Amino acid sequence: MSIFRQDKEVKRMIFNVDSEIAERIEAVREEARGFGKKLDVDTAVNKGLEKFLKKAEKKIEEMRHEAKGKKRHQPADIVPRPDDSPALPEEKALAEKTPSQPAVPTPGQLAAKVKDNLLFEGTATSEKL
Repeated sequence: MSIFRQDKEVKRMIFNVDSEIAERIEAVREEARGFGKKLDVDTAVNKGLEKFLKKAEKKIEEMRHEAKGKKRHQPADIVPRPDDSPALPEEKALAEKTPSQPAVPTPGQLAAKVKDNLLFEGTATSEKL
């Protein structure tokens, strides 16, 4: 028989619990105190969390094995290669520009685009830009 109590190290965590379950636990806890007993909720929670954790760890391990089988997108896969053709017309236009042409449109080019766009008809003039 041990003289000193062997306490495990614990960490306080906050969980959301259904309000009905919380009220029932509080009611039973108060009733147990009336009989001079202490309700051991901690052990029940630890056992339930241990069971949940084993399932979660197993599922994560399965997901790791599946991910190893699939090719992941590496940053090198995302960067377009010089021999790749652009997918969008805007990208094609940017790809065809020579280094002397600016990649950013000038105010005059913007005004022409706005003027040609029916959505902005009559809203922009070259003076406003």
